[in-house]
Amino acid sequence: MRLQTLLQTPTLQHMRVIAGERGLNREINNIGMIESPDIADFLKAHQFLITNGFPFSNETTDPKALIKAMQQANCAGLGVKDQRYIDHVPSDVLALADKLDFPIIVTPADELISETMRNMLTIILKSQTDELSRIVQVNQTLADLLLKDPSHATVLNKCTELIGHPLFLMDSHFRVVSAAQNLPMTRASLTDFLRNQTQIDYFNLHTRLTVPYNQTQLTIIPLFSAYKENKAFVGVLDLDPKNSTDQMLAQVVINTLSFVNSRVDMLNESAFRNQSGFYLNVMDGGISNELVNKTLKARGTEPTTKFHCATILVTTHHQALLSNHLLEQVQQLTLWFIKEYQASVIAFSLKQQLVLLINDDQNAQDFLTALVNFIQPKLDKQARLIAGYSYSTLPLTELATIYNEAAEALALSKNSPHAVTIYRPKYVKELISLIPDNEAKSFVERVLGGLVGGVSANEQLNLLNTLYGYFYYHQNIAEVAGHLAIHRNTVIYRLKKIEKMLTLNLDDPEQTQTLEMAVLLWHNQQLQK
Repeated sequence: MRLQTLLQTPTLQHMRVIAGERGLNREINNIGMIESPDIADFLKAHQFLITNGFPFSNETTDPKALIKAMQQANCAGLGVKDQRYIDHVPSDVLALADKLDFPIIVTPADELISETMRNMLTIILKSQTDELSRIVQVNQTLADLLLKDPSHATVLNKCTELIGHPLFLMDSHFRVVSAAQNLPMTRASLTDFLRNQTQIDYFNLHTRLTVPYNQTQLTIIPLFSAYKENKAFVGVLDLDPKNSTDQMLAQVVINTLSFVNSRVDMLNESAFRNQSGFYLNVMDGGISNELVNKTLKARGTEPTTKFHCATILVTTHHQALLSNHLLEQVQQLTLWFIKEYQASVIAFSLKQQLVLLINDDQNAQDFLTALVNFIQPKLDKQARLIAGYSYSTLPLTELATIYNEAAEALALSKNSPHAVTIYRPKYVKELISLIPDNEAKSFVERVLGGLVGGVSANEQLNLLNTLYGYFYYHQNIAEVAGHLAIHRNTVIYRLKKIEKMLTLNLDDPEQTQTLEMAVLLWHNQQLQK
């Protein structure tokens, strides 16, 4: 209860304020009497002390020292009984009280101090009882409202009505997502101010704070959330930090909105699981392309849109299986990062991995590097975040293809000093190098063995080099002759001799494919030598 409100009640209107009138907005919740010179050692916040003036008249108590001590203890004020041991309070004491905005009040001369105290306590107790009843009623009203599964706007309007202060709700990115009808500013202007002009680290904001905005004070209060990375905030206009009723009502509102926010968390998690199930079915081919495209359109994604696929994984040196807490942390941090920068990225989970579908209009390497740099410092020191992404960009009907590329790139990241790895397509030479040496040697001998008999080693090498050039230059005789620095007729002669020695026809596609593979394997062996 405010001291000013107390003095305005009919039974106390005869009291006079003689100093510190600007401090009448102080909170008062108990009454005391000065009975000993060491009263300063027993002061309490929001306490109002009454004296008959005797301790001041015999100089056992210094009134200026007492006022300073009461100010320090955040007391409500000092009452002095009129026409008792001091005719008036010294001017220097009144000046000090005015300077400190500390109220000094004269109580009636014809009323016992005990009676004055009883009258004041009766009013305070009634006020506290009324406040408690109001808080209980507000709590019940909001509890009944929640049973109807209301929208955020409905809850905010009702809370604003009950506590008398306009409210607005922010997501974990300090974007105002809902507001009471009587909010005197737009959601867009508030969002711009909070995100871009306050320099508040909202990702790490865990305690309430107050910031000035135009002619108002904004109190920002974090709401409870199942996931700290997805916390929300409620903003209250001109919430009085010294008004206990305001503070208790605000706490009731916070509890209500925290419950609503937790329910949103559960709905979001359920939606994420459903989304993961859909994309897993797409990957496994369990959904027709027609149904995939229809679902994508319903979700606001054009079916022809092409995506990179990326997989991210947390690895540790001492754990084969990661804790659910660590996996959830990476998931929530990733989703927060995507929303914070409004990236064109779809996320879903696959076993102990997180799969990201990165729109082709976004640089996948830059996005993944920024994501890893954001998440890695927030993880346990033993944990390492790695990512691999596809070289190809394809529509989501081809999800299996780009996922396999991403998975292979992720495997390379495990042994790479780089956290982000792109899939590198394997070219013919690389594929040939993967064939075991004994099998390659056997194949070459079986296909090209006919070139050995009846010719010298030098001629054999000339025939094989001509054959390699023939395939390398796409069967262009002139190109082969120029590369080998021989006449084109020599090239034709050697090719006919090869056909005869190997008993094959270079115009036969099937025979040509087999011969080309053998020549490539032979050339690879020469390079290895």
